[in-house]
Amino acid sequence: MIGTIAAMDVAWLLIFWAMQVLAQVIFKWGSDTPGRFVHGFIGGNLFGASSILLLMRLYKTMNVNVALGLGIGGGFLLGQVALALVFRSRVSLVQSCGIAAMVVGMLMLAMGNRQS
Repeated sequence: MIGTIAAMDVAWLLIFWAMQVLAQVIFKWGSDTPGRFVHGFIGGNLFGASSILLLMRLYKTMNVNVALGLGIGGGFLLGQVALALVFRSRVSLVQSCGIAAMVVGMLMLAMGNRQS
């Protein structure tokens, strides 16, 4: 166990986050590249939609609120960072503070983890 979250759950979360990030990058690529919209839509959904299977797996072994908060929150945050890095999008100071606040919120959510 890592804290109150099992090591296997951490592995599922990491894979879920990676799939979410890939989906967001592919969606952005498809929306920016002429003639690639359908490719981006299909590719993004292959990773994004199938990643939900991992979230459902986490629902079995974790408190549902913690699984959803860490899964979707982490995917969103890592997606923001990846999009900023890959597409060279500037993140403002206020946006950086928002990202930091979400990280703190996710940590608080995980620290209060209780098995359902």
